Amino acid sequence: LQNKDEVLIPLLLNQLPTPKEFKDAIQSLSPEQQRFAKAFRSMQLESSVFGVCAVQLKPQLELLLGLPQFSLTKEIKLTQDLLSLFIDYQISSDLLSFDGDDSMASSEKVEVVKGHVAAVYEMIQELKKKDLRNAEREADMRVEKLGGGGFSYG
Repeated sequence: LQNKDEVLIPLLLNQLPTPKEFKDAIQSLSPEQQRFAKAFRSMQLESSVFGVCAVQLKPQLELLLGLPQFSLTKEIKLTQDLLSLFIDYQISSDLLSFDGDDSMASSEKVEVVKGHVAAVYEMIQELKKKDLRNAEREADMRVEKLGGGGFSYG
């Protein structure tokens, strides 16, 4: 999940009836049973919880990568690339984090991290090309084994 993606996490397995459904359901009970049912419903309603959690990733990324606070604020593409490398490719943060002189300016530190990200993406692209070439070779070998390396019309 990233950006404004939403996820629904089911926390309750039993759905509470609406007030009208509840009233209709307890209508035929004795007064004592109705009091018990109302008390039980009241406890259920008191313990019902609705929660929203927003996790700020940029401050955590900055801390993880050794960057100054707010240095990723305007770096949307870099942030997206970092999240993709971490989530999609499971790249270690050690390969991407700032490893230079701490006295460097914030923008220079970000440029160092951008360089690391670019190098890792370049490596990934080279591996994808290599995998594609290998798959093409395997496909060509299968075609040759099946009886011919080309088409003939005639």
